[in-house]
Amino acid sequence: MEKESKRIRKKKPSTTRKKRPSQKVPAKKTGNKKRPHHNKKIKRKKQPVKNDLKELIVAISLSVVLILVISSFFLTIVTVHGFSMIPTLREKDQVLVQKTTDFKRFDLVAFKSGNGNTQIRRVIGLPEEKIAYTDDTLFVNDQPIDEKFIMDEINESQRNGKNYTENFTNRTLTSAVMIPDGYYLVLGDNRPYATDSRHYGLIAKENVIGKVAMQLLPFGEMKSF
Repeated sequence: MEKESKRIRKKKPSTTRKKRPSQKVPAKKTGNKKRPHHNKKIKRKKQPVKNDLKELIVAISLSVVLILVISSFFLTIVTVHGFSMIPTLREKDQVLVQKTTDFKRFDLVAFKSGNGNTQIRRVIGLPEEKIAYTDDTLFVNDQPIDEKFIMDEINESQRNGKNYTENFTNRTLTSAVMIPDGYYLVLGDNRPYATDSRHYGLIAKENVIGKVAMQLLPFGEMKSF
């Protein structure tokens, strides 16, 4: 028994160490915890961009509205009806009309006709002028004026033994020798078939909408005047 006890006494102490109470190590922030924080950063970065984009859209929209409002006082779009302006303009062409009261000879003008429709014709006679056509020649105050915009049509018609523009004077349209102040004599470019001042008389200045500045449609035929 003594020997056994001695053996027991001689027994080496156990190498196992007592576990120390574990110290709680601060846990590393998991990815899940980082994401909300990361998202907040992204939102903070993206928010100014979204605000800038909204402000830009609002600014553009207001600018477009302002331009349209201002343009409505100075410009309008008119659709061509009929065939009186062939070959210059054709049925359903769309033109941009500049609202003005300053007109020159051969300007294309849009005006309200007697039936309320908007028509486009060419200014031939201005206030206080004497107008006459003789053998396809325009005379203004007894001076001949070339109409280059329909020269090909005039030459073709005369080769066929006809005048492209019938002979007349403004006195045959009105009892006055001169065109009265505030009125214009207008003709269509398609002279043999156009309805114009030869049929419904002179055009009053207050009925004129403005001057045709540009042909918009069709796109392939876009041009300025």
